[in-house]
Amino acid sequence: MNKRKLNYGWLLLGACFFITLCAMGIRTSTGVFVTSIESDLEWSRAEITRVFSVGILVGAFSFLVTGYFYDRFGGRAVIGFSLLLLGASIMASSLINSMLAFIIIWGFIMSFAGSGVSNVTINSLLSRWFFKRRSMAISISATGGSLGPVFFAPFSAYLIEAFNWRAGFLVLGAILFFVVAPVAFAFLRSQPKDVIPLGEEELEVNKQKDGDFSDKGSKQVSGLLFTTGWKQALYTSPFWQLSAAYVVCGITTNIIAIHFVPFAEDSGVPKLTAATMFSVMMGLNFVGVLSAGYLSTRFKQKNVLGTTYALRGIAYALLIGVGGLEGMWVFAVVAGVSWIATASVTSVMTADIFGLKNIGVLNGMVNMAHQIGGAASVFMAGELHQMTGSYTLPFSIAMVTLIGASIAAYCVNEKTYSYRYNSTKSMFSTKDPEPVI
Repeated sequence: MNKRKLNYGWLLLGACFFITLCAMGIRTSTGVFVTSIESDLEWSRAEITRVFSVGILVGAFSFLVTGYFYDRFGGRAVIGFSLLLLGASIMASSLINSMLAFIIIWGFIMSFAGSGVSNVTINSLLSRWFFKRRSMAISISATGGSLGPVFFAPFSAYLIEAFNWRAGFLVLGAILFFVVAPVAFAFLRSQPKDVIPLGEEELEVNKQKDGDFSDKGSKQVSGLLFTTGWKQALYTSPFWQLSAAYVVCGITTNIIAIHFVPFAEDSGVPKLTAATMFSVMMGLNFVGVLSAGYLSTRFKQKNVLGTTYALRGIAYALLIGVGGLEGMWVFAVVAGVSWIATASVTSVMTADIFGLKNIGVLNGMVNMAHQIGGAASVFMAGELHQMTGSYTLPFSIAMVTLIGASIAAYCVNEKTYSYRYNSTKSMFSTKDPEPVI
């Protein structure tokens, strides 16, 4: 066994952490720019958030494209070129003066580019390099997305106050284009070639051309729902349960990513303080993601996922019930530990239930559900704020949806369908499977 290549998985994980930290940190800090753009260009908040919601919706469908490209060309090419496009489009945002340009860049170009540097590609890549340690590896990478806004949200606010929002976009885009993209091209590798993925050294299995594992070895790495084609997942209940819960994840995270800082500013909180509060929220994801990764190795993943959704619902209840600056800080703490944790657990469950052959497309489909919910919530919050002058109603709606997400997660029959509990030959041995819902 080639130890050098085997250990490369850890270096790749470090690169994914850095890429996620920068890309997700910059994209998640979007809300910091809303009020400045609103004031400078004299656009209404509803107009701005409509564009964001269009972008999120376009991103939802582009996940399918980037998932297909991932399965076809590998993570290095897709992630690297997506970072170049994302960086260039953010820099181009510094020149925006018309609503049409704003729509083209934020509604379409950036959305497509962002889907290539997301949970779809990053987690799919890590799933090929890690098996037994898959949950922890994806959780570690996801902490980059939680720590990124800790730096980039206050940094964005500083750039805006010290210079202007245009300079902010220029600097952030340059970081992605000239620093992060070269890291991706230099260190990412699509999948192990002649080594067993990290954590599976004891499994003497043969690597097939498609990246899955055959049953020619002493142990079979397969599950009841391991797919030979991505359409087969549509016949299963776990796919729809995970997707339904992830719709709510999109609703309840995107609404905060776009509207929390404006909400705090509307309440009299200074921009830098509001951005700092948001960065603390994102920073606490570090605790939540690593805790979820550890707990997923000790308990059923569906229980970890369902509990995380329930905890986020409690956060919204506290935000509405407590109110004021105190309510915001309490929300930041409780929501922080429950934010990105759902993303990492969902990705791991998708890989464990459906296998790796179509992991890019399947992650793309699940994340499409997430973004559809996100687009709806961002649009809804902007319109309701314009009508009522308050965020109480949209935040209350978000809270209620989390009840359904928690129930959907708890209902996944993980013990039957996850290969962790049942390493058995897949029922999908033909092109036309019988539904198992």
